[in-house]
Amino acid sequence: MRPSFRSIASAALLAALSLPLRAADIQVACVGNSITAGYGLAWHEDYPTKLDSILGTGYAVTNYGNSGKTMVRGSSDTYWSQTQFANALAAKPDIVVIELGTNDSKTYIWPTYGKDFKADYRAMVDTFRTSSPKPEVWITLQPRANKPSWNMYDSTIAKEINPLIRAVALEAAAPLIDLRAGFAGHPEWYLDDSVHPNAVGAIELAKLVAGMLTRSPVAIKRETSGTLTVSQGCGFQWYRNGVLLPGDTAQTLKSTLSGSYKVSVKVDAATESRLVSSEATMSVGVSERSPSTIALRVGSSGRLEIQAPADAGPVSVLLRDSHGKTVSVGSVRSGVYLYELSARDVQQKGRLVVP
Repeated sequence: MRPSFRSIASAALLAALSLPLRAADIQVACVGNSITAGYGLAWHEDYPTKLDSILGTGYAVTNYGNSGKTMVRGSSDTYWSQTQFANALAAKPDIVVIELGTNDSKTYIWPTYGKDFKADYRAMVDTFRTSSPKPEVWITLQPRANKPSWNMYDSTIAKEINPLIRAVALEAAAPLIDLRAGFAGHPEWYLDDSVHPNAVGAIELAKLVAGMLTRSPVAIKRETSGTLTVSQGCGFQWYRNGVLLPGDTAQTLKSTLSGSYKVSVKVDAATESRLVSSEATMSVGVSERSPSTIALRVGSSGRLEIQAPADAGPVSVLLRDSHGKTVSVGSVRSGVYLYELSARDVQQKGRLVVP
């Protein structure tokens, strides 16, 4: 059955949903090393500043980069002990982008502390995720970096560090941005040190991050009771109640267990970049009258509309600003909002950008 668009601003709801929305920016925290901080670049040439410009209205990006810092906690140069890390947590961002790992490759760090890299990386993801208001945490594969005079060798990044970051992305169901593939074949994007992006490279890095942050979300459809499927991708990993399901790596999942399901999707064959869906609740054994896919959009009238199957039944809407405060639904103004939709036993979360 094809979904139909039904306006929620009907006469029966207008009285209750008439208050105007208040716009609020989505706060993006860029956590990282000198690649994030903007080493060797002029003022405002760093990638977070460019990311802020590319994302435009509705977003506010802050640079929490610190040059020379590592992910591993045992290092004297660890990012964990820096004020930038404390400030990023205190800022209560909505989105966190972690770009760390290049400095961990140094020959006086990796042989001693490399064994802790994966656990420390996962711990940072979990630390941000358990902070309020529970931001989306994105992680990045490190681009090529080779500087023997700095005790930094790309072979360690390629063969050891990036594979561990990929493993964290899969195990933690974290969306992944493949900066390595994005920078491959572009030596002209680097400074002469072959480690840091130049001004052009910082713009290209920002484009890579923005392209993933604004990509259409992964949608889960329930075809029948016990069967979930996801939009097309090049690789899949399913989770139930936040726990990875090792054998469930197909586009369609069949399960006899009720629970909250989500899926990590490799977006294309050329990169390792991945998106992660919102959770979809499935009650196995519940009769399904139609596939359950619901979403929120701004209609041509300027009011919010629900995209849902015609027989989905009542759909409730919870709308919040970027700081978690509930706002009323009514005349839509420019801004970015976070929403939760519920219909029967189906839930859908998302971000709505109103131009």
